[in-house]
Amino acid sequence: MREMKSLDAELPSAIAAHVSDLLLGLGAGAVSEEKKRDGRVLLRAYFHEETDIGEVTAAAVEFSAFLEAPGPPPIFTSSRVKSEDWENWKSFLGPVRASRRVTVKPPWKKCESAPGGVAVEINPARAFGTGHHETTRICLEYLDDILERFKGCSVLDLGCGSGVLAISAVRLGAGVAFCADTDFTAAVETFSNSARNSVNDRTKIWCGSIQSARGKFDVIVCNTSKSTLVSLRDSIMDRLSRRGFLIVSGVLESEIGELADIYESSGYDVVDRRTEGEWAGALLRPKSKDGKRT
Repeated sequence: MREMKSLDAELPSAIAAHVSDLLLGLGAGAVSEEKKRDGRVLLRAYFHEETDIGEVTAAAVEFSAFLEAPGPPPIFTSSRVKSEDWENWKSFLGPVRASRRVTVKPPWKKCESAPGGVAVEINPARAFGTGHHETTRICLEYLDDILERFKGCSVLDLGCGSGVLAISAVRLGAGVAFCADTDFTAAVETFSNSARNSVNDRTKIWCGSIQSARGKFDVIVCNTSKSTLVSLRDSIMDRLSRRGFLIVSGVLESEIGELADIYESSGYDVVDRRTEGEWAGALLRPKSKDGKRT
């Protein structure tokens, strides 16, 4: 029976999503997440047998140290697993109701969408975004609400990962979704998942930053770290239509207040905030020149 390799990472919850993204980028077939009673998180990443797990571990250790999370340092443990354990994991990762109208499912599961809703099929391969993470669901809830009122609008998924947000936006009625990610692997996965959901004709994908974008967008969604959101706030404003919507997430509940203040001081109006577990997101719109919402 063929074996696979796994890497367990016990680490602070504040950096779990970022380390998970790294492991997916380093070739993990999938990453599971389990919350522990002490507030830490146990990540388990599965790799093909030929993977040099030592190199992966070294990269994860270095990246975790760079993030400088408070508390005890992360603990990494590698092991070999039988392929049947991988199949068990696939059975565990089932469909998830990610918003009122969006159900996200892996390719090996069959499910029906919610009444009046859509089922989006995402392969949990090498890019973040399966619908199981709280920040993804926060973004999808906002997209669901906006696109129910403004069908046919344009959406920019900035840092698209697996493409789940852009693909869901198109399935919910967006006219076109633009997908940008500086990680080439993410751009490839978004292309693959767009084809899987038959929305290639309404998704435009490129590997690059927002500076490469042209024109204005009705909705911009960005699910990433606080530091990245802070650094992008002016570039996003340049690409957001005057009456557009900005959805941000990827930050802890303890960070959303400071992030909202920074965006308000940069010309945005904070329309709404949402939390799920320890994670948070916000809906924003540009202010007019007199300081009022447009």
